[in-house]
Amino acid sequence: MVSRRTLVLVIGTLSGFILVAGLGVAGLAGFTLWRSMAGTPAGASLLVVDGEQRLNLIANDGSSRIVAENVSPELFHYPSSTPDGRRIAYIGREGDETILFSLELSSGRQTELYRSGVNPPLYVTWSPDGRYLSFLVNLRDGGLGTYIVAADGTGQVDQLAASLRSSYFAWRPDSEAILLHTGGGGGSPGRVVAFKPGQTEPLSERADPGFFQAPAWSVAGDAFFYVAQPNPGGALTADRVESVLTRVASSDDSSQILVREPQAAIIFSRAPTRDDLAYITVGENGFGPLKIVTAGAEAARTLSRPDEEVVAFFWAPDSAQIAYLTIERRDGQTIGFAWHLVEAKGGDIRDLERFVPSPAFAALVNYFDAYAFALNLWSPDSRTLVYGSEEGVFTLDVVSGTVTQRASGTLGLWVDE
Repeated sequence: MVSRRTLVLVIGTLSGFILVAGLGVAGLAGFTLWRSMAGTPAGASLLVVDGEQRLNLIANDGSSRIVAENVSPELFHYPSSTPDGRRIAYIGREGDETILFSLELSSGRQTELYRSGVNPPLYVTWSPDGRYLSFLVNLRDGGLGTYIVAADGTGQVDQLAASLRSSYFAWRPDSEAILLHTGGGGGSPGRVVAFKPGQTEPLSERADPGFFQAPAWSVAGDAFFYVAQPNPGGALTADRVESVLTRVASSDDSSQILVREPQAAIIFSRAPTRDDLAYITVGENGFGPLKIVTAGAEAARTLSRPDEEVVAFFWAPDSAQIAYLTIERRDGQTIGFAWHLVEAKGGDIRDLERFVPSPAFAALVNYFDAYAFALNLWSPDSRTLVYGSEEGVFTLDVVSGTVTQRASGTLGLWVDE
């Protein structure tokens, strides 16, 4: 991972980017359970990170229990849930050491998977089948390492790659391969490479990544998506930057160009149930609108208002709608975000809640495309969003527009039990 400030500034004149994690919002609050449970989907629970280094699980009936008490308070040390909701992974602290745990929610049984006093882990994601955990490590000598470990604690911790600048990954839907994006952009060497867990020989490799963050696989796992930077035929200056959103077939490594965006980075995310790609751009004039490219389409369509500065977006699980965030400003200063909702097929835009994010949520927004693989802000029924504000953890019912404070923590995610 790397901040999008760096992503843009390394190409010279592409400026105007605002790092949303620097909003200067209030510090971590203590945890208090709020009994108003309106809008909670049946069968789903909320996992809330509080300000006292604890994880609290809030059930559909309003009951709650603390499931971990030694949670690391650092940014990007966020919990992650398996697709079946039975286990979570979280990063804890014991003295000067940082530990990655797997936790079974029904029994409370913990398994220690990684521990270090000098190379702390961050950004944890489960493989789709729940057998592995992939995570990043802040290396003592600089840069980021990408690691994989078996979720049951057996076997060794494997380092797949190390990068001085950035690292992102995405699991293939069948969990038989992981796609890495390391480095790239600004004239520095980068790679997009697919590995099979436990093997060092790549399944596929691309040496032309451009300005983007997380790659993605197709729903069927027969292709992957990334952003290429064509060879500029000389020094890569701002006027020669071109982000090319590309599909690569796994069978023969052939490429298909989907979108070209000149003089801008592309941050994209695939729909959960089909190979539609939504994306935003970051360029000389800052953030652009939300766009979508669908299979067989000759061009991208704009979903948000053309003049909106979209900083992040989140696909609903049913792929029918997208919630997106725009910047709220006062006297030229960034003061918060505003939620909006749009149908993926296009149509009317609904303006929802305005809020000042918690530091944890603001930091997450910088890497929303990566965190789409790690935690669920949408409830399983595609009706309710959860987010962290400076006033606590809130849910937003996108049908009724009802906003409910659920806890006074800093971050929440849905667990589909």
